[in-house]
Amino acid sequence: MIEKIVLKNFKQFKNQEIPFNPGRNVLIGENGVGKSTILLAISTVLSGSYSTIEKYGIHSLFNKETITEFLNSDKKYEDLPIVEVELFLDQSIQNHEINGKHNSTQRELNGLKLKFSPDDEFSEQIRSSLSETEIFPFEYYKVEFRTFSKKSYNSYKKYSGFLHYAYLDATKVNSAYAMKDYVKRIYESKTDASKRHRINNEYRHVTNEFSNKLYNEFQLEKKNEVSIKLDDSGNTSFQQNIIAEKAGISIQELGQGERMFINTEFMLTTSAAESSIILIEEPESHLSHVNMHKLIDKMIETESEKQTFIATHSNMITARLDLHNAIFLTEDNFIKLDDLNKDTTKFFQKAPNHNILDFILSSKAILVEGDAEYILLNEFYKVIQGTEPHSNDISIISCGGKTFKRYIEIADLLNKKVAIITDNDKDYANNINENYGELPKNIKIFADPEDENYTFEVCLYNENKEFLERYLKNTNMSSGVQAFMLNNKAEAAFRILQLFMNDNEETDINKFTIPKYIEDAIKWLP
Repeated sequence: MIEKIVLKNFKQFKNQEIPFNPGRNVLIGENGVGKSTILLAISTVLSGSYSTIEKYGIHSLFNKETITEFLNSDKKYEDLPIVEVELFLDQSIQNHEINGKHNSTQRELNGLKLKFSPDDEFSEQIRSSLSETEIFPFEYYKVEFRTFSKKSYNSYKKYSGFLHYAYLDATKVNSAYAMKDYVKRIYESKTDASKRHRINNEYRHVTNEFSNKLYNEFQLEKKNEVSIKLDDSGNTSFQQNIIAEKAGISIQELGQGERMFINTEFMLTTSAAESSIILIEEPESHLSHVNMHKLIDKMIETESEKQTFIATHSNMITARLDLHNAIFLTEDNFIKLDDLNKDTTKFFQKAPNHNILDFILSSKAILVEGDAEYILLNEFYKVIQGTEPHSNDISIISCGGKTFKRYIEIADLLNKKVAIITDNDKDYANNINENYGELPKNIKIFADPEDENYTFEVCLYNENKEFLERYLKNTNMSSGVQAFMLNNKAEAAFRILQLFMNDNEETDINKFTIPKYIEDAIKWLP
């Protein structure tokens, strides 16, 4: 189990320490904040793969800001920056090969370390390059994989008890390599090494017989003493020529969503692979709503067996896998929601509205309690501020009045500025002042203070009687415009929105008045 990761000058991270949960770790954040980088860092250190470093290149793994700062300095050899990624492992493991002081804490701990540093054997060449050029000497850096006991390791020579891991990137599940790897894992999960040797031996025997038939039975002609035969070379020739099927259909022919689901499900459940650590990149890719639920259920089932790291943009995955497991990455830090009330996390696990991730990722948010407010608020914001809410990193979220306090708890932990637009329900003193009491300064409730303006539709009508009676009313509204608005809230809001969107001289939308409490909320938020 990985207890924490420490990253120094690795891609986006100049100096960051992130603690992990022993079971699930759900990495969330905007694009570019480092979710994929963390998965890459973990998998690279666990694998000890020099080929992975070569594939990406040291230059692309180095923090760009650190490089720029060095090139703008005196460029002294002794000041050359280094890259380090440390995985601190479960301290209960008794293994002298991974235990030592070769880490940033200089304490006797278990762990693995990746390091890029200048190779002193080339110190003269490096000094010459620094004095004569304006480029960074990546070519003279060495790559080391070492345990905290300073024992060297790599992808071929590892120590006993090495942590096994599996990495699935949903964005690459369609590649031929990914499908080959998947079939290979299925095959290996159903056979041991002894059985695989026997199978391959028999396969070579059968292919050799068939190759002979080409000339004995099918009478092929040899040309210039050159003949053809089936390739049975290597110890894995059978393995290289197999495919997997589901219900008689090759998995290569299945849709991307189904391939993603069966691949992830296999990786989570197979015991033969012995993967105690699972890394999954965007599991929501290509999945239907139903398969997403199935996949989440499978993740929940395996919590006690494996440590999982899931990078996601999915509201459903974030909420259903428990907000206590979420690690919210920002551009320069991270936030864990450990202090959330358990009832709040359970609420979002079961809530039908999966918009919690939109709320967390927004810089600021406006919460409304109904579809009607949600339909119109974006347009109201544009009228008042002259721009779209998303241009100011503001999310508008419809969540229902009874759930506001759940969001308030999260906003308080994240220090997020939130405007809540709600109804007074005919008792402003009790329903607003008394119910919410004193709130953090970054959160504010907005409602019409007049009890007779008890709900959104009544406020709209009272502010715009003449306008709505003229432009919204039709012969089907036998009980009047206000009654129609109260009985058909979403439909009425949509019709009002169309008046804004189809603005012309006949409509004169400029005469429409946005209720003051809504205007106050929009002006307070930026």
